[in-house]
Amino acid sequence: MKVSVVIPTYNNEGTIAATVESALAQRFDDAFEVIVVNDGSTNGTRGILASFGDRIRVIDQKNSGVSAARNAGIRAASGEYIALLDGDDTWSEDKLQKTAEVLDKNPACVAVFSDMIQVDGAGEEYGNWVSPEFQHSPTLDEMLARPWPNLPSATVIRRETILAIGGFSEEFGRRGYGGEDTFASLLLRERGEIHFVPDKLVRYRLSDFNENLAKRIRTRDNIQSGIDEFEEPERLFGELLIFARLVREHFGARGRKIAEWAIDKLANELVAVGMVAMHEGDRTLARRCYRASLRYRPLTLKTYFRLGWAMLPAKVAQRLSPMLSPRLRRSLSGPPFHGLPQRPQ
Repeated sequence: MKVSVVIPTYNNEGTIAATVESALAQRFDDAFEVIVVNDGSTNGTRGILASFGDRIRVIDQKNSGVSAARNAGIRAASGEYIALLDGDDTWSEDKLQKTAEVLDKNPACVAVFSDMIQVDGAGEEYGNWVSPEFQHSPTLDEMLARPWPNLPSATVIRRETILAIGGFSEEFGRRGYGGEDTFASLLLRERGEIHFVPDKLVRYRLSDFNENLAKRIRTRDNIQSGIDEFEEPERLFGELLIFARLVREHFGARGRKIAEWAIDKLANELVAVGMVAMHEGDRTLARRCYRASLRYRPLTLKTYFRLGWAMLPAKVAQRLSPMLSPRLRRSLSGPPFHGLPQRPQ
């Protein structure tokens, strides 16, 4: 078997059929298999997978997170190469052919990734994912300076190498929004080269994180998380702290830049959640978020202004608001400025 396609899925009822179909539709010269790991889905995802019959292999497990799901698929795989595909993304028909042949021709290469097209929930395209400065095969020092855009759905890896690094760290847990793939990429790059294919071989689905978060703030829907994230908002982005710690432990001073990037991102994301909370009228949550952000980046003056605004009684803020410029009012009262819907990385 040349390639094993590994698809982790959790409650992807609306997208998983298209994802699996895009994997099965590959025009590939060698044999490949499709393994889908159902990570404890609670909706109709499992029934959709059953409709594919023996065209795919399904592994069911309790909800353990994307790292554990990918690792289960990798352990069960028989392919020489592992092609990762998330349960809400799709491939072009030549994805495997154009990436696997790079590994075939380059023994020093342990992984290969391609460019992607970003699409929103309605299928509208937002352009390429990999910007020009990333369109080459990176050195380890480059990847330790800032996160590289080699997302899982665009990546094919030698199975022996991903097993050698221990797979994806399961310290990131069930509800991490990212970081496990970035850390695994760094460990892979230690083992060999990571090559880039400029073709756009993936349709990468963006989700509106702010909209989804606003719904959860309104409903306080924390049933799936098992923790009260809104009492300790750092937990919403705890994977960034895990990532920073793992990088420091493994790479020492060499990993300082990317560890600092993770802490900056944590602080910025907490501010963004605070602004969403303000927009939804939850000033208590906003104050928690701003204070949490300041614990990590205490010299960010804008956050102090936002905290002060959130501490004002709502009626006082309402009276003062018309005196502010529209931009300043939005900066204080949210929602955050985001040009595109984003899936946090």
